[in-house]
Amino acid sequence: MKTYRKITLIIISIITLFTYNACQKFNQDVPSNTEADFTDLNISPDFKFTSNEKITLNLSVTPSIQDEAPHIFKVFNADPERGGKLISQGMTDELYNYNVTFTLPEYKDSIFVENSNANGIYELVGIKVTSNTINRSFNTYQLLNGKVSSLKRAYADPNCGNDCDEAISGTYGSLELDKLDFCVPEGSTLTVNGELKFKRNATIVICGTVNLGNIANINNRGKIYVSKTGSLNFSYGLNLPSKIEIYNWGTLTSFGNTITDETAQFYNFGLANVTGSMINRTNKFQNEGTLNVTGNFINESNNQGSNYGTINVNGNAMFQSNSIFYNYCRLSVTGNITLDKHLRNEGYVEVDGNFVINGSGKYETYTGSLAKTTNLVCNGMIHGNGQGYSKIEISNQTILNSGANIVNKIDLCDANGIETNNANIHPNVVYCETTIPESNCNPGSGGNTGTDDTDGDGVPDVDDQYPEDPDRAFDNYYPNQEDYSTFVFEDLWPGLGDYDFNDLVLDFQYHIVTNANNKIVDIIAKSHVKAAGATLNNGFGISFPTNSANCQSVSGYTHALNNLNINAAGYENGHNGETVAIFYDAINTIYNNSIFNTYEDRPYIETDTITVTTTFSNPEMSLGNEPYNPFIYVDQERGKEIHLIDNEPTDLVTASYFGTLHDNSIPASGRYYVTENNLPWAVEIPDSFDYPIEKAQIVNTYLKFREWATSSGTLYTDWYLDKPGYREVDNIYEKPE
Repeated sequence: MKTYRKITLIIISIITLFTYNACQKFNQDVPSNTEADFTDLNISPDFKFTSNEKITLNLSVTPSIQDEAPHIFKVFNADPERGGKLISQGMTDELYNYNVTFTLPEYKDSIFVENSNANGIYELVGIKVTSNTINRSFNTYQLLNGKVSSLKRAYADPNCGNDCDEAISGTYGSLELDKLDFCVPEGSTLTVNGELKFKRNATIVICGTVNLGNIANINNRGKIYVSKTGSLNFSYGLNLPSKIEIYNWGTLTSFGNTITDETAQFYNFGLANVTGSMINRTNKFQNEGTLNVTGNFINESNNQGSNYGTINVNGNAMFQSNSIFYNYCRLSVTGNITLDKHLRNEGYVEVDGNFVINGSGKYETYTGSLAKTTNLVCNGMIHGNGQGYSKIEISNQTILNSGANIVNKIDLCDANGIETNNANIHPNVVYCETTIPESNCNPGSGGNTGTDDTDGDGVPDVDDQYPEDPDRAFDNYYPNQEDYSTFVFEDLWPGLGDYDFNDLVLDFQYHIVTNANNKIVDIIAKSHVKAAGATLNNGFGISFPTNSANCQSVSGYTHALNNLNINAAGYENGHNGETVAIFYDAINTIYNNSIFNTYEDRPYIETDTITVTTTFSNPEMSLGNEPYNPFIYVDQERGKEIHLIDNEPTDLVTASYFGTLHDNSIPASGRYYVTENNLPWAVEIPDSFDYPIEKAQIVNTYLKFREWATSSGTLYTDWYLDKPGYREVDNIYEKPE
């Protein structure tokens, strides 16, 4: 950091400012234009300057069957269907319990927990965080017996019986049916070359053969029933007008395009053949039989349809904006599917061409459903909304563009691998790992059965992030799967600093790998030096609370000098009861600069993200709480360590520094790295921190920091976020253009 000569100047300025404000208390109503001083904060000795809280989560399952397989639990910091990120996951023990402790930003008031059984059936629940210990029980019976709603309507074939008021047959130019129930008996033929007109709720039941030119209504409803023995032929295509309903159990043939108007109804329980295109404009379209379309199938805007049988489309299928189509059985398309709104699949969808999901499109897929396509192009959402896995098989090319969002239990299986992947993909998504069973509607798929356990560790492959490694099973994260937290340091300990907290600014994230017993095997730490506002050549490391004998190796660190006693395994010698990994030994030397990225008028220094992996030969159930024990040692003096408040130093510390100058450490009582008025030299921020420029104190940069600190963290728990009134933007470092 700055030299001791610079310290003198800082102290003088502090004294001057203190004299000016000698009678002024820094309460919560200090005007925004008043320069505050960090050293004047009135801090409780119990406050540790942390914006996190430790949460212990105790989860249990009440099984519904004897010898039920263990469950998998996943913990998210918010709803994963709305961007929530994975924190922790693991498997229940022999008593169906899963216990985990994790860290959550103070301002977060809820978490989401996913409970999944061995068959992949799961539930996702939101849990309010009302205390530091949360207990929650799950009932498997409720999980396995949830209700599934259906839009299906049931109708019975009326046949040609005694309910017929008048039997008709013969040939007509046009024919008007009024009021009565008419029928065409089996073995007879009715031909209408012009229009068949319906008046006053007339009904016709067809048990023989009917050939029509067209249909019309006269200001009233009409119904056509084609019985199992009947056939209905439209010579020039079908324009099904408003208020007309068709129910087919026999054979319906349209020699041309078929269009259903807005208030018409089309129900097919038999065989329907359309030699042109079919355009659905009604909300009452239902196929339970077989529908063959030689042209295109179009579900137009603002309409819906449902398929419980088989639909074969020889052209393209288009599901337009604000429409919804439900497929409960089999939909086969020779051309392309273009999805501009909503296709819900609980059966089987086959696309010989391209399956295109546009930005406003949503492909919603349920447990056990399958889609097969040659090419998948996704700009919208693929949503696994069932309680178990569904699958998409792609034989050629997968393009997931930046607007794509793939959520929940989807098996995305491209035989060649995903060619373009810019999507937001939920952690539950797997790749060619599940089997979809065969059914009357679904041919099924190959792959893992979902219960296979290749490495024999007790975790099914579908839930095992390391299915071929018996020593590893689950990925856990701190602060979460995607984001980074930040350590900031003042490096003039035991003297006071200038409290701009930019002597070292380091982003970090832990990827913690556990085994089937939820014990820690690897800690994979990513770190990125954002700034070093220091002339002192500092090093950075982390102490893990486990004996070095339990550590197999440390790899990936960046060392520029030879001043440390590092053994062949990669950790530091000389420690008892702890494993110390030194990530950077000389930050200024590594980046060839004494002070960088704190002055906006100086060149910006690009720094790398390094990944340091610590592997434990004796896996631990717990290594304490993240972020463990990070520290810097100052200007190549290994014993001059700076830690977070009340974090113990390592065995190599020079203890004579404690209690000197402004340090008020009392080792006998566990008090470390804190001034007499309870100020720190190091702070963790649970976000990638936008740090102050050189000499801009944090209290004058983050305008809610003072209220947060003096209230012992009860006010403005989100003080570091970019909210209106929270920042003095001129004091925040911005990368020069």
